[in-house]
Amino acid sequence: MSDTLRALHAIASWYRDLFPIPVVGLTGSVGKTSTKEMIASVLSARYNVMKTLGNKNNETGVPLTLFTLDESHEVAVVEMGTNHFGEIGRLAAMAKPQICVFTNIGVAHIENFGSREGILKGKTEMLAHMQAGGTVIVNGDDDMLATIPGAFRFGFSEACDLRAVDVLDQGLDGVSFTACYKGNEARAHVPSPGLHSVSNALAAIAVGLTLHMGLEELAEGVGAFAAPPGRMNIKQTPRFRILDDTYNANTVSMMAAVDVLEKVQGRKVCILGDMLELGRESAEHHEVLGMYAAMHGIDLIICVGPESESMFLGAIDIAPRRARYFETQKNLLSILPDLVRDGDTILVKASRGMHLEETVQFLMNL
Repeated sequence: MSDTLRALHAIASWYRDLFPIPVVGLTGSVGKTSTKEMIASVLSARYNVMKTLGNKNNETGVPLTLFTLDESHEVAVVEMGTNHFGEIGRLAAMAKPQICVFTNIGVAHIENFGSREGILKGKTEMLAHMQAGGTVIVNGDDDMLATIPGAFRFGFSEACDLRAVDVLDQGLDGVSFTACYKGNEARAHVPSPGLHSVSNALAAIAVGLTLHMGLEELAEGVGAFAAPPGRMNIKQTPRFRILDDTYNANTVSMMAAVDVLEKVQGRKVCILGDMLELGRESAEHHEVLGMYAAMHGIDLIICVGPESESMFLGAIDIAPRRARYFETQKNLLSILPDLVRDGDTILVKASRGMHLEETVQFLMNL
């Protein structure tokens, strides 16, 4: 770490200490930014909330986030990302969270951590910097996170402290569920599609409960949530319905997006690009995703990028006539008008570095 970055961290740590407010530290392999937005949205019904802007969750983004604190703020929600050991520890040392939230342990950046166990170790570096008497909140349905002792667990299983029951998936209109906590119940509706949105909502409710908000109040707050750009935004054009999920991608979030697309009526098209930073397991993960899309009723599977050739091979193994491969986005756009039809619902998703938002804009203009 450079002397400049070290100094930035020291100043940010000092500055954070000027504000004796609870900080919610958030990390995980999937859904960090969406969950951060959900937490901030729900808490804002009662508190003045400072939150990480966008995904500024690294060793420069977190200190810059902390510098936006001012005397009007009552709670801060700080997202922390990592792709190597030691990073979360340094971020948490600046933020000094009172509440630590862990969304899940997947395979993102696994090439640097070696295994999911390594990822768990890297993510939980946050705990060493949690304030005394703080609260640990975890996704109790995640096999790795469920091993953390003394944590408040949210999820679908009976072992969780906060549970979602009577879940009603309403497709692109979102998901309704009943939140259950200590014998109390409240019906909630998440406007974002996909069952993973329920997990995000439960994380937000868990944080709100920790900060003395009521279950009914929190359920209402979930209903007011608006997804940030590039995260399953539904865009209607005269010709198509586009599911813009281009913000980022990994295997779990890709499969969740395919699940959403599977449930819509009419012809279903997915344009899926490379998932980056999967290391030696990249080919296997892409191939499995291609097979998954083919087995879940997608009418046309378009695979884009050098890593996605494995995705294409997985798809044609199941459905030889329903998949196409393009090495570059430029190659795709040259023929895309011939592949899509009026009335299609088109999912577009890839890692951020693939810039498939350009494909979304292209479709919007067709």
